Amino acid sequence: MKILKPVLIPSMLELVHAGANRAAVSLSTTELAKRLGQSQQAASQHLMELERAGLIERRRAGLRLSVRITREGMGALESLYSELKGAIEGTVNRYAFHGKLFQGLGEGGYYIGLDGYKNQFSKLLGYEPFPGTLNIKLESSIDVEQKRQLRLREGLRIEGFENGTRTYGGATCYNAVVNGKHRAAVLVIDRTHYDDTVLELISPRHLRKELALKDGDEVLVEVSL
Repeated sequence: MKILKPVLIPSMLELVHAGANRAAVSLSTTELAKRLGQSQQAASQHLMELERAGLIERRRAGLRLSVRITREGMGALESLYSELKGAIEGTVNRYAFHGKLFQGLGEGGYYIGLDGYKNQFSKLLGYEPFPGTLNIKLESSIDVEQKRQLRLREGLRIEGFENGTRTYGGATCYNAVVNGKHRAAVLVIDRTHYDDTVLELISPRHLRKELALKDGDEVLVEVSL
């Protein structure tokens, strides 16, 4: 996940106020500088840094530039929000997620089966996961916020690796229980197609089969830290 440098936070917040989190907006460096109470040079530098980091996109719109906060940029803001909320309200050591099962992209089995991952799972979790993930769609804003908070917590770190052909990213695991009794782990992947509305789980067993689950079924996932 992208990290938002403290010096760039005011600029990102002004972009949110301008609506750049919803759509591309026309905002010059002069206007941004005025909003921030800074020089135009400083505002321009901030936008360039945000763009280089992949947190915003800038495109030419006639004689002006339009700015839009990217998905990565929103992820960085949401993580900052969760971190601040946790610091103010205090952290919790237990999360209960409610969601519905859905069919994933079908890539989990391949990645989990790679030796570079499989060996780390066995060492850290104490079992070799079933080659596939259980994918849960979170529907409430409370559950989504909990997922953002979980992402910031310390877990069991799975390091990325290279196999001579390509590079594979890392992930963090959090021990969990599915539907009150089945051992599993929530997998928070560094680079994934999914956002924080989705939980990806691994388990030593084929949970979909053992629990006779089908797409749309309600699932309870409890994580204890």
